[in-house]
Amino acid sequence: MTTQFFSTKELSELCAVGETTVKRWSNMGLIKHHKTVGGHRKFKLEDVLEFISKNNIEIPPDRLERLNLEKSYADYIDLNSEILLVRGDVNALAHKLTELLLGFRKNEVEALLSKAVEHGISFATLFDKMIAPAMYRVGELWAQKKLGIGEEHIITNIVIEAVLAVKTRYEKGLLHPEKSPREGLGINVGLTMNAVSQNGRKTDDAMPAMMPLAKPVALVCTCPESEYHEVGLLGVSLVCQSMGMEVSYVGAAVPFKDLERVVDEVHPAIVYMLVTTARVRPATYRRFELFRKFLKKRGVRFILGGQFTGERKSQPFEADFRAKTCTELEQYLRENFEILYRGTGTSRNQSLKN
Repeated sequence: MTTQFFSTKELSELCAVGETTVKRWSNMGLIKHHKTVGGHRKFKLEDVLEFISKNNIEIPPDRLERLNLEKSYADYIDLNSEILLVRGDVNALAHKLTELLLGFRKNEVEALLSKAVEHGISFATLFDKMIAPAMYRVGELWAQKKLGIGEEHIITNIVIEAVLAVKTRYEKGLLHPEKSPREGLGINVGLTMNAVSQNGRKTDDAMPAMMPLAKPVALVCTCPESEYHEVGLLGVSLVCQSMGMEVSYVGAAVPFKDLERVVDEVHPAIVYMLVTTARVRPATYRRFELFRKFLKKRGVRFILGGQFTGERKSQPFEADFRAKTCTELEQYLRENFEILYRGTGTSRNQSLKN
């Protein structure tokens, strides 16, 4: 949660001085303060940052970066959005995100997504219930010729940059999700291979379920040739990364021969491929099937995601699992891989689908 006001004690701890020194600073007018009804001093975040800067107060760089980030939240998140975040109203937040995107309000978009994570909205929910509906609405407006292709590209890039900003903040520990996350935020867990076969069932000769591999599960995220819709792929990458997986993000429109080279270099347990509006031709199906067999020979599980637009019903893409949403993917991973809680050494076994 954002810290808007500091008490005398909190400010003294931040600046590594005594509370008496903080009171003297405020009495001298060096730093502004406000008094509560009970007469207690409170120091506003923006005043604290200004005081630190003017007086060269040394505080840990990561803490200073965090404080500046909190100030940006205050600058870019309005009261209505704060209320929606507290309520966890993802439907209303999706409408708010759409409004911000159509207004090309990049900073507000970044702040809203970051705050959503801090309020315990899982990465899977963030993409499935907020970003996906917003981008779908943008697509509708483009199809109705109410948005030009240039505007659609600007909005897409705003989303990509905002997601990358969230990813960076998460990796640096600048985002602090609530302890009771909504809808299963996959933070502080690690995934290792469970005793399952390629079809998701336990094998007779597999290692016991309580003996996970030492290394985290390696996963390759990619889009096939002619597929350029990358926003959803970023979502998958974040979901898997937050679950402790070792993610190799290859990106969009990658030729199959290059994907095969990556698989041989990385040796992943899983390849996740997003297919949304890729041009589906007979040659594409043949190449796709060859890639699937290539993975099967190497014991790599193949997961397909996306809406599969253009896929022929008479000739569907085959895979070990098809996940149309990040939530479906997250559930599949939890059911087919052992989840180890970091710092406790304990695990949680979940029943596998038959």
